[in-house]
Amino acid sequence: MLVSPRGTWGIAPLVLVASLSASFGNRASADEPKRRHLTAAQVSSEVLPRHPKPRNEAEKRIIAVLEDAFANQSRGMGNVPPEDGRLLRMLTELIGAKHVVEVGTANGYSALWFCLALRSTGGRLTTHEIDPTRIALARENFGRAGVADLVTLVEGDAHETVERLAGPIDVLLLDAEKEGFTDYLAKLLPLVRTGGLILAHDASGQAHMMENYFEAIASNPALETVFVDASRWGMAVTRKMQ
Repeated sequence: MLVSPRGTWGIAPLVLVASLSASFGNRASADEPKRRHLTAAQVSSEVLPRHPKPRNEAEKRIIAVLEDAFANQSRGMGNVPPEDGRLLRMLTELIGAKHVVEVGTANGYSALWFCLALRSTGGRLTTHEIDPTRIALARENFGRAGVADLVTLVEGDAHETVERLAGPIDVLLLDAEKEGFTDYLAKLLPLVRTGGLILAHDASGQAHMMENYFEAIASNPALETVFVDASRWGMAVTRKMQ
């Protein structure tokens, strides 16, 4: 079969164009900077201030103590990172919490995040701590922040002191020794209202220490859980559905 010159030149330019397009396309891809895969904590640190801007004088006072506690008291406290503090505050305000319970006060850093929300919801915080030094520091911070009227600080072994609590509980934060989480859950879940939240901190960073707790929340049909990594430590956010 003979091929006319016209037919030959009809194909060649197409091959040449395709070859040039592929060549320039590969060069453009090579020249483009590689996109970073950022974590939520990295994006937060680049976009948001460490602590929120105050909406009024009461919040200004609380945030000033948050800044000081973060800068000068964090070492050895096991405090939630600011990214997780933001999450605590947001969830508390979103559900209009009137009673928040915290297990593991430390120096009161996470409690102050709760107080930012409770100023808006008209609620109160009951927080549990066993260490006398941390208790004294937390009381001082609550006084400086002007939130002592919002907080009941319970001293002693929380495995025992939580048995004196009365419900309903709107938000429960577990941020003490991880081995004790299942016991706290068993004792306090009956007090959490339907629609209430159980927040377990360090769900990613110390997941290997929380396997029994994960089994307890995953096997309970009345609970629904999502794991949120606002920081590298993570939080298991569990809602009591019924």
